[in-house]
Amino acid sequence: MDYIVISRKLRIIMSYPSSWPLPENSIRYLLPKPAIAELALNILSRGLYPLSFGKYINAKGHNTRRPDHNDNLMIICFKGKGHYKTEHSYGQINTGDILFLPKGVSHQYNADNTTPWHIYWVHVDGHLFEQFIDFLGINKLNLLLRTEQLDIVINEFEQLLATRHQSYQVSSFILASNILKKILGLLVSSQSSINKLSQVGFNLDKINSFMEENINQQINLTQLAQSMQLSKFHFAKKFQKITGISPISYFIELKVKHACRLLDESNVNIKTVASMVGYDDPYYFSRLFKKVMGLSPSQYRQSRYGH
Repeated sequence: MDYIVISRKLRIIMSYPSSWPLPENSIRYLLPKPAIAELALNILSRGLYPLSFGKYINAKGHNTRRPDHNDNLMIICFKGKGHYKTEHSYGQINTGDILFLPKGVSHQYNADNTTPWHIYWVHVDGHLFEQFIDFLGINKLNLLLRTEQLDIVINEFEQLLATRHQSYQVSSFILASNILKKILGLLVSSQSSINKLSQVGFNLDKINSFMEENINQQINLTQLAQSMQLSKFHFAKKFQKITGISPISYFIELKVKHACRLLDESNVNIKTVASMVGYDDPYYFSRLFKKVMGLSPSQYRQSRYGH
């Protein structure tokens, strides 16, 4: 069944969360109807906002069917498994999978009988949801996303759940809205990196580790390419495709980031900082640092509390 919220001449149609009884240690939270109307109008939330959210632990017997689906739903399986079916797609949902059910997609899903799922779920509205799932490659034939950042997503979703303890003020729900944006943003960022890596068959983590291990050295393009067992030309081309900058520029930026940490966390002089990131000439180091940061090392240290 659906219900209609009318406020300030705004008509909101929502799909109910499942009416299945809550298991122990589980959560089901519905936002107040007036708050949803406010979120749909407020510039800080109207692009994407939750309607209800929750967490089901060991959800044995959980089975939901919606012939009419009037909002968007995201289900994150963090343990166990389940199953889903739509007009165009069906399959199993395993630990680390995220199921997206966009508005208008009739569906049914259920926990596995033998190994029932543990899930986070959120009903969502706002035009940005469609943009996010488009970036993620979600469509009616492909509704599942595998995340390699499950621990991070779980942490963020717990932050979303924590907002239910705040007062029924629009500011509290705006926070919930922006946590939801962050979760989807993290998924987009992660998936973008995975797609780029799979397209070019290139392990950026490996080269990043190599650079970190040699942060106090001067490494040329040949050495970087050899670490990946590629020619200089192919290495540089693939690296540029993934990161948008050249390998040497990337390495310089990594050195500057490391120098920033040294300037923030220690009192060593700038000459020593330069040496620790591989530069014998502190003046040359200062020029590179300023080119990246827009401040000299000494100016950066003086403005460590903000500029």
